[in-house]
Amino acid sequence: MLVLFPDDRRVAATNITYRQAEIAPSPGLLTPEFHWEGHRTNLYGSVFKSANGYEMYYQCHFAERIGYAVSGDGFNWTRPLLNRTDLSAPAHAMVQGNDRIGVIPGPAVGEDDDESLELTNLVAGYHMPSVIYEPETDAPYKMFVFGEEGYRVLYSKSGKRFVEYPDNPAISTLLYKNSHTNKIWASDVAPCFKDRSGYTAMVKTYVIDDENRTLRCVGRSTSDDFREWSEVKTLWVPGPDEHAIAQSRGFSWADFYGLCPFAYGDGYLGLLWLFEIDRELPHGTNKGKMEVFLAYSPDGEQWRRLSDTPLIPWDLNFGADGGMVTTASAPVFEENEIRIYYSDSNFEHGVGEKDLPMHLDAPTWKIRCAQVPKERLVGAYSARGELCLQSMDFEGRQLRLNLDCRQGTVRLDFEVGGRSVASQTVEQRDNMDCWLTPAFQGEAALRVTLENATLYALELR
Repeated sequence: MLVLFPDDRRVAATNITYRQAEIAPSPGLLTPEFHWEGHRTNLYGSVFKSANGYEMYYQCHFAERIGYAVSGDGFNWTRPLLNRTDLSAPAHAMVQGNDRIGVIPGPAVGEDDDESLELTNLVAGYHMPSVIYEPETDAPYKMFVFGEEGYRVLYSKSGKRFVEYPDNPAISTLLYKNSHTNKIWASDVAPCFKDRSGYTAMVKTYVIDDENRTLRCVGRSTSDDFREWSEVKTLWVPGPDEHAIAQSRGFSWADFYGLCPFAYGDGYLGLLWLFEIDRELPHGTNKGKMEVFLAYSPDGEQWRRLSDTPLIPWDLNFGADGGMVTTASAPVFEENEIRIYYSDSNFEHGVGEKDLPMHLDAPTWKIRCAQVPKERLVGAYSARGELCLQSMDFEGRQLRLNLDCRQGTVRLDFEVGGRSVASQTVEQRDNMDCWLTPAFQGEAALRVTLENATLYALELR
């Protein structure tokens, strides 16, 4: 049994503050290199480990094409040239020989002598790919994208060439009209993941607020088989607290650009892309900046932010020139660390649109990696507080704590019938794997008292 924080289901907390990890600046791992990438190598995409090492699917060329990269260590990446592509064709009709990449298999690379087809690292011509890797299935690589007519699902055995599900779109484009402005807004962002109950896509939806603003929201659709998807339901609407964050950063209001959830302990954490908006452009989208906040849900439906402080702020790497931060669809969990792959830009959202021409000589997106020690995305901290865990059997078991009590103590009380029958204390330690033989052998509830200490995880083996 492993307890990670927060945990609304199993843990009762008193006088506890949940503290998120502190993310340090990091160097760029991928920057635009090929002309078909334009100024964009950004993670509306996925990074994961497979039999090939680390694999990455990222967005390039003004969000119309999907690039592929591979790495042995997750830090040094190569972009192998895989597919012959007609770059003059519309992105969604990228071809490989006479076939469209991402639709049906084409000829092997190098078999076509047509010099108009350029050898690229592009694998599909869609938008915002989430790739789910399931090695024990007939189609180990499953891709969920936004494209023609809505959201589409694709499959691949190798991850290099994808076959499109014949009944696409799996979810038709969602359109929302603001009758006050007569603008029609379309959903696009939809990070997708696999969890205990099946596949889930966090589809962007919209609401019109009391000030007649069109606000992006977090929606949800689920599937048992990755082909048939439920009706999209709006789960989370930005409110006064989010607008206050934007205003504290010098903007007018905020909405939710995207949410990337992942299973964490008994619940879920999510990387929330908060869009802090300056104004709406007359003929298009909103002008503003984007940063990442950490969110929590006990069930995948009810969500809350853990802090008013961003996990990855837009000014972390580019300073005042920072514009937007987006993340891979999920972190990569290593034995002793968590890697959050993310991308950031040196220009704002809306720049390059009709009403806001690009003003930079060298606009760019860079892909980076934040490294967080094992299980330390969120810690339960208190100067003097308690965590109470439901009854469990300690007979013949070992207890592991991931804790930092260098300036304090962590006390464990084993309770039977509401009375402490044994206790033990850890002090002046900073250890991800602090192993203890429980002071009580048998069935008991556990009361953990923190004094100037942080507990990140508790595991009973």
